[in-house]
Amino acid sequence: MSKIVAMLLGLEELTGIFKIIYNIVLCIVIAVLCMAAIKLIQKAIKRSFAAGTRFNPGKSATMSTVCCSVAKYAVYFFMLCFVLSVWGINPASLLAIGGVASVAVGLGAQSVIQDIFAGIFILTEDQFGVGDTVRIEGCQGTVESIGMRTTRLRSPDGDVYIIPNGQIKIVTNMSKGFNRAVVDIGIAYSESIDRVTELLKAELERIYKEGVVPGMLDRPQVLGVEELGESSIVIRVRADCAIGENWNVERELRRLIKNAFDREGIEIPFPQQVVHITKD
Repeated sequence: MSKIVAMLLGLEELTGIFKIIYNIVLCIVIAVLCMAAIKLIQKAIKRSFAAGTRFNPGKSATMSTVCCSVAKYAVYFFMLCFVLSVWGINPASLLAIGGVASVAVGLGAQSVIQDIFAGIFILTEDQFGVGDTVRIEGCQGTVESIGMRTTRLRSPDGDVYIIPNGQIKIVTNMSKGFNRAVVDIGIAYSESIDRVTELLKAELERIYKEGVVPGMLDRPQVLGVEELGESSIVIRVRADCAIGENWNVERELRRLIKNAFDREGIEIPFPQQVVHITKD
């Protein structure tokens, strides 16, 4: 009799080991299927927004990234419920425990909740979108993605800024309507301001009519004297440009104005100092 009992106990232990192995394999299969489902759902979301014409390209890219993020977390939630069921844990009881502990968890997750609500307001108010050039909390770059918790920027030198949505207080969006190119030109005090101003107006009119600099939306304006510096008189020029073209317009205007000054013999000074030597 004792031998039979021992054999039965051994079989029960083997059955328990096989059940654990089975559960582990099943959990791995569930995880693999969920990862594949996430990829398929995200691909379908991106295709649907790319094919639709309801939103502009920037808005479509923004909504696509947000929907992909929401879908990913939803699949993660269902995966967790399946895994708990495999191990004999009722997900409903876990949710009940989570509801009781929500107050304690909420105190530690206030920043996360704040980030999520801030992300919702960013989307609903259309403050900025994917592809916009913005300045956020001193970080400037192109918006690569907007998630439920964070916003990702790519700076002109390639750095990536990841900013929690809840910390975004002031946003400077440089992709709304048009940009403005501003160029300051310094001339020597010996030059005639009126002569230089007339030369600039004529040169900028020629540049605009001939379309030498692409991206300008209107005629450049000579605003006048901006500063009486230590070694130069600064004259400011302004031009409205297409979105993202202001930096290129500024570079080209500086080059063309420098060439015009060289033709007319107008001096662009460098910093100078006058030293007086006194003798006893």
